[in-house]
Amino acid sequence: MRLLLVFLCMPIITFSLIAQTNDISDHRLGIKTSFNLSSMVGTALENPRIKFGYTAGTYFISKTKKKTGIYSEIIGNFKGSNFKNGDAGYSKIALFYVDASLLPLFRLKNESSICIGPTVSYLGLSSLYVGEKKKSEIDKLSLKPWEYSITLYYLIPKPVVSFQFGTKIGLRNINDNIILDNITPTINQNGTIQNISFEIGMLF
Repeated sequence: MRLLLVFLCMPIITFSLIAQTNDISDHRLGIKTSFNLSSMVGTALENPRIKFGYTAGTYFISKTKKKTGIYSEIIGNFKGSNFKNGDAGYSKIALFYVDASLLPLFRLKNESSICIGPTVSYLGLSSLYVGEKKKSEIDKLSLKPWEYSITLYYLIPKPVVSFQFGTKIGLRNINDNIILDNITPTINQNGTIQNISFEIGMLF
């Protein structure tokens, strides 16, 4: 919980420090929310499908009046994957991450921006579901808690609500020797699992 609070406060602290030495109108601090399409790819899991999720958190943009700047965000990210494994097989893995991104920002001639750079994520919750059951079968999967991703955003600035489109591609195999007893199909313990997601966001 302390780590989560530190993550959530980072953009505010950064904004305050910069504002003390710069024109505050040259920076932007706000709230972000987005919908995402995610999946877990690799060789460990069988028949992955797209899962709908969402994110919410804070963002900070520096040097809004210049060609280059910094985009950072701390968000809660609900993602994972659906699976097509029949009524008796695992059907969904739901994940909750706290994402921290620090991305160089490059402005284009049409005033839109491209951001690309690293994201570090901490896994807070993980649940596995079987068939059509509404209640999870397992509430803590053997997944590595830390994940590293490459993030690419395209930002369209507007006076009130800006729009953001992007993707996060996991760079780390997060499989930590998952074993599922009496749940089909068999998971390859030595196989790979990586997260991938696509986002459509609104920045306020």
